Amino acid sequence: MKKVLLFFVVAIFTACSTLRPVTYSVQPTLLNYKYVYIMQTGSVTGSSEMYALDNGVILGGTTNTINPTDIMSGYLMQRGYTVLPRLDEKKLSETLVVSYGETGQRSVGFLWLFDATSIIVQFRDAQTNELIASAEAEDYGSTAADNVRYAIRRALDTIFYSIAR
Repeated sequence: MKKVLLFFVVAIFTACSTLRPVTYSVQPTLLNYKYVYIMQTGSVTGSSEMYALDNGVILGGTTNTINPTDIMSGYLMQRGYTVLPRLDEKKLSETLVVSYGETGQRSVGFLWLFDATSIIVQFRDAQTNELIASAEAEDYGSTAADNVRYAIRRALDTIFYSIAR
Protein backbone atom coordinates (compact mmCIF):
# COMPACT_ATOMS: atom_id res chain seq x y z
CA MET A 1 0.00 0.00 0.00
CA LYS A 2 2.84 2.40 0.81
CA LYS A 3 4.38 1.80 -2.62
CA VAL A 4 1.10 2.63 -4.37
CA LEU A 5 0.72 5.80 -2.32
CA LEU A 6 4.34 6.77 -3.02
CA PHE A 7 3.75 6.18 -6.74
CA PHE A 8 0.77 8.56 -6.79
CA VAL A 9 2.60 11.25 -4.81
CA VAL A 10 5.57 11.10 -7.19
CA ALA A 11 3.25 11.10 -10.23
CA ILE A 12 1.45 14.21 -8.99
CA PHE A 13 4.65 16.17 -8.44
CA THR A 14 6.32 15.11 -11.68
CA ALA A 15 3.21 15.84 -13.75
CA CYS A 16 3.36 19.53 -12.86
CA SER A 17 5.02 21.98 -15.16
CA THR A 18 6.24 25.20 -13.64
CA LEU A 19 5.95 28.69 -15.01
CA ARG A 20 8.89 30.00 -16.97
CA PRO A 21 10.97 32.60 -15.16
CA VAL A 22 10.31 36.21 -16.08
CA THR A 23 12.79 37.56 -18.63
CA TYR A 24 13.45 41.25 -18.29
CA SER A 25 15.77 44.16 -18.93
CA VAL A 26 15.67 47.44 -17.06
CA GLN A 27 17.71 50.61 -17.26
CA PRO A 28 18.17 52.57 -14.02
CA THR A 29 16.77 55.66 -15.76
CA LEU A 30 13.27 54.15 -15.37
CA LEU A 31 12.89 56.03 -12.11
CA ASN A 32 13.67 59.39 -13.79
CA TYR A 33 10.28 59.53 -15.50
CA LYS A 34 7.13 61.07 -13.99
CA TYR A 35 4.51 60.32 -16.64
CA VAL A 36 3.31 57.31 -18.58
CA TYR A 37 1.16 57.03 -21.64
CA ILE A 38 -0.28 53.54 -22.02
CA MET A 39 -1.18 52.42 -25.52
CA GLN A 40 -4.77 51.18 -25.68
CA THR A 41 -5.43 47.45 -25.59
CA GLY A 42 -8.48 45.33 -26.22
CA SER A 43 -10.39 43.61 -23.47
CA VAL A 44 -9.74 40.03 -22.47
CA THR A 45 -12.73 37.89 -21.52
CA GLY A 46 -12.38 34.56 -19.82
CA SER A 47 -14.74 31.89 -18.54
CA SER A 48 -14.09 29.07 -16.14
CA GLU A 49 -15.59 25.68 -16.76
CA MET A 50 -19.37 25.57 -17.02
CA TYR A 51 -21.39 22.47 -16.45
CA ALA A 52 -24.60 21.80 -18.38
CA LEU A 53 -27.41 19.53 -17.31
CA ASP A 54 -29.42 17.48 -19.80
CA ASN A 55 -32.29 19.96 -19.75
CA GLY A 56 -29.99 22.79 -20.87
CA VAL A 57 -29.63 24.56 -17.52
CA ILE A 58 -26.07 25.75 -16.89
CA LEU A 59 -24.65 25.50 -13.39
CA GLY A 60 -21.34 26.82 -12.10
CA GLY A 61 -18.57 28.72 -13.79
CA THR A 62 -17.61 32.36 -13.92
CA THR A 63 -16.98 34.90 -16.65
CA ASN A 64 -14.88 38.01 -16.25
CA THR A 65 -13.44 40.67 -18.51
CA ILE A 66 -10.39 42.85 -17.98
CA ASN A 67 -8.57 45.46 -19.98
CA PRO A 68 -4.77 45.19 -19.66
CA THR A 69 -4.53 49.00 -19.89
CA ASP A 70 -6.58 49.30 -16.69
CA ILE A 71 -4.39 46.78 -14.85
CA MET A 72 -1.19 48.58 -15.87
CA SER A 73 -2.67 52.03 -15.11
CA GLY A 74 -3.56 51.08 -11.56
CA TYR A 75 -0.20 49.47 -10.94
CA LEU A 76 1.77 52.44 -12.28
CA MET A 77 -0.35 54.98 -10.38
CA GLN A 78 0.47 53.08 -7.19
CA ARG A 79 4.14 53.51 -8.11
CA GLY A 80 3.72 57.29 -8.30
CA TYR A 81 3.47 57.76 -12.07
CA THR A 82 0.89 60.08 -13.59
CA VAL A 83 -1.03 58.36 -16.39
CA LEU A 84 -1.59 60.71 -19.33
CA PRO A 85 -4.70 60.33 -21.52
CA ARG A 86 -2.60 61.41 -24.53
CA LEU A 87 1.00 62.35 -25.21
CA ASP A 88 1.85 65.91 -24.20
CA GLU A 89 4.59 67.63 -26.24
CA LYS A 90 5.72 69.62 -23.19
CA LYS A 91 6.24 66.48 -21.08
CA LEU A 92 7.83 64.12 -23.63
CA SER A 93 11.25 64.12 -21.94
CA GLU A 94 9.63 62.86 -18.71
CA THR A 95 7.18 60.41 -20.30
CA LEU A 96 7.30 56.68 -20.89
CA VAL A 97 5.16 54.99 -23.52
CA VAL A 98 3.95 51.62 -22.23
CA SER A 99 2.88 48.88 -24.62
CA TYR A 100 1.52 45.39 -24.02
CA GLY A 101 1.18 42.27 -26.09
CA GLU A 102 0.32 38.61 -25.68
CA THR A 103 3.01 36.23 -26.88
CA GLY A 104 1.31 32.85 -26.59
CA GLN A 105 -0.09 30.12 -24.40
CA ARG A 106 1.11 26.76 -23.15
CA SER A 107 -0.27 24.01 -20.96
CA VAL A 108 1.06 23.88 -17.40
CA GLY A 109 0.02 22.65 -13.97
CA PHE A 110 -1.10 19.29 -12.69
CA LEU A 111 -1.38 16.95 -15.68
CA TRP A 112 -1.16 20.03 -17.91
CA LEU A 113 -4.75 20.98 -17.17
CA PHE A 114 -4.14 24.74 -17.15
CA ASP A 115 -3.24 27.11 -19.96
CA ALA A 116 -0.74 29.82 -19.02
CA THR A 117 -0.76 33.03 -21.04
CA SER A 118 2.53 34.75 -21.90
CA ILE A 119 2.64 38.54 -22.16
CA ILE A 120 5.26 41.21 -22.75
CA VAL A 121 5.29 44.76 -21.39
CA GLN A 122 7.62 47.43 -22.77
CA PHE A 123 8.50 50.91 -21.53
CA ARG A 124 9.94 53.28 -24.15
CA ASP A 125 11.14 56.85 -23.86
CA ALA A 126 8.44 59.02 -25.48
CA GLN A 127 10.99 61.40 -26.99
CA THR A 128 13.69 59.02 -28.28
CA ASN A 129 11.78 55.72 -28.52
CA GLU A 130 14.66 54.09 -26.59
CA LEU A 131 13.72 50.87 -24.78
CA ILE A 132 13.93 51.63 -21.05
CA ALA A 133 12.42 48.44 -19.62
CA SER A 134 10.86 45.24 -20.86
CA ALA A 135 9.55 42.07 -19.23
CA GLU A 136 8.00 38.89 -20.56
CA ALA A 137 6.05 36.76 -18.10
CA GLU A 138 3.47 34.01 -18.03
CA ASP A 139 0.90 32.99 -15.47
CA TYR A 140 -2.38 31.14 -15.13
CA GLY A 141 -5.59 31.48 -13.20
CA SER A 142 -9.14 30.20 -13.42
CA THR A 143 -9.91 32.18 -16.63
CA ALA A 144 -8.02 33.71 -19.56
CA ALA A 145 -8.62 37.15 -18.03
CA ASP A 146 -7.01 35.98 -14.78
CA ASN A 147 -4.04 34.62 -16.76
CA VAL A 148 -3.42 38.06 -18.26
CA ARG A 149 -3.98 39.90 -14.96
CA TYR A 150 -1.51 37.69 -13.08
CA ALA A 151 1.10 37.74 -15.87
CA ILE A 152 1.02 41.56 -16.07
CA ARG A 153 1.46 41.78 -12.31
CA ARG A 154 4.35 39.33 -12.43
CA ALA A 155 6.08 41.27 -15.23
CA LEU A 156 5.66 44.68 -13.58
CA ASP A 157 6.71 43.36 -10.15
CA THR A 158 9.90 42.00 -11.68
CA ILE A 159 10.71 45.30 -13.40
CA PHE A 160 10.20 47.42 -10.30
CA TYR A 161 11.72 45.00 -7.77
CA SER A 162 14.85 44.70 -9.90
CA ILE A 163 15.26 48.51 -9.71
CA ALA A 164 14.70 48.54 -5.94
CA ARG A 165 17.64 46.21 -5.25
